Amino acid sequence: MSRFIFLLALTMVFGSVTPVLADTTGPTVSVVSPLSATYTVPATFSVTATDPDGVASCTLLVSSVYETPMTYNTSSSRWETSYTFSTVRSANSIRAVCVDTLGNETKGPSKIISVAEAPIVVPDRQGTPQDTVPAEVDATAWSESQVIAESPVLIKTVCPGGEDFTHPCRTVYFLDKVGHRHAFPNERVYFTWYTTFENIHLITNTMMASFSIGPNVTSHPGTKMVKFPSVSQVYAVARYGVLRPIVSETVARELYGANWNQQIDDVSEAFYSNYVFGDDLTHAIGFDVEAQRNSVSSINDNYVWYDDNL
Repeated sequence: MSRFIFLLALTMVFGSVTPVLADTTGPTVSVVSPLSATYTVPATFSVTATDPDGVASCTLLVSSVYETPMTYNTSSSRWETSYTFSTVRSANSIRAVCVDTLGNETKGPSKIISVAEAPIVVPDRQGTPQDTVPAEVDATAWSESQVIAESPVLIKTVCPGGEDFTHPCRTVYFLDKVGHRHAFPNERVYFTWYTTFENIHLITNTMMASFSIGPNVTSHPGTKMVKFPSVSQVYAVARYGVLRPIVSETVARELYGANWNQQIDDVSEAFYSNYVFGDDLTHAIGFDVEAQRNSVSSINDNYVWYDDNL
């Protein structure tokens, strides 16, 4: 009874009592930017994060596993960090997790980031063993038609000196017979066609820009089997970038021998559309490995041409 009288007195003196609730809302966090990257190449990722009580920290979270602390950039008013994708995965998610000064946490929007494999690059002459030094042909004074006439030919631009491996001048392309340049998705594809870096023609930046970009180079037919990291299916590679699903280990062994499982190259899902898909190989007799290897003499032969156009 006395407690009721006390509360009634408080109400009469001070009016109704409204409890003060503690702030339990975390910061507002944006989508991470950018949403693209290249394997082995460092990139800077950033977000905006705001909170009335102030933001204490943000962390970059990749594929729900890899955590990297972010720092606040007062110039851009964004939380930033550098991150390098080094582990090839079928898909990579990315988000930021931020905490305000009261300890409230917010997980920002999770997005799939597109991570491409680094293009094939020519090794630097300096510090390179003698047997891997590329033999280069100075074609900087040539006309476009003269360079195209050399096809099948590898091209790259002249490096100014002091650049790292990410510089565009380090990228080598295949130039086809009508003047399209084709990138090699990675070294594994390159070395199904070539054994060394030789006879690479150096051209100007202006000429390189004049050559339109064509489809990526696909693996040499019959040389290696391929698979995509997210699935167990193994494919034989036929001419024109046609993938033939191999239905059993027995068929794979008959085609590529006892060590067949050591002759498989992973192809990133980013390059899934580089290939077309053919019929299943239910028997080894349906795929002649040697005939496929001999079906092309250069990358030019691996494209379907229509009146000298792809």
